[in-house]
Amino acid sequence: MTPGSAVGAQSIEEAEFAYERGDYTQAARIFSPLAEQGMASAQFYLGLMHEMGRGVRQDHSVAQLWFRKAATQGYAGPQNYLGLIYERGRGVRKDVVRALMWYTIAATMLSGDEQKTAMSRRDHLTSQMNASQIEQAQEMVRRCQQTHFKDCE
Repeated sequence: MTPGSAVGAQSIEEAEFAYERGDYTQAARIFSPLAEQGMASAQFYLGLMHEMGRGVRQDHSVAQLWFRKAATQGYAGPQNYLGLIYERGRGVRKDVVRALMWYTIAATMLSGDEQKTAMSRRDHLTSQMNASQIEQAQEMVRRCQQTHFKDCE
């Protein structure tokens, strides 16, 4: 571990602790520079904070941007949230095809109850879509996975 990564690890733990105890303003102060440096877990937390308005102004568009940054690093939690954002049209145009893509990707990467939740959302959404939409989402999943999350839109 390099000295810089030790500081980053200590800071992420400090930020997570602040978040867990409800000190969202302090958590945002610590998470922000880490997220800007590309730390996926910090990006995910900032996405959550913007989604819920915890310690920062609630802004679904900003939440979506942070979730996307973390998701394109292969982080499954934000991938699941992106599915929800697209399914409900929070801060983005509602898009069930993109929602299905993100739920499907998340379901392959998560485990336990989180995986069951992603699969349930995926299956529920699929039941409301036509075959063409489902096929389009499946093609987007293949492209996204083949490019290691670089071509997911």
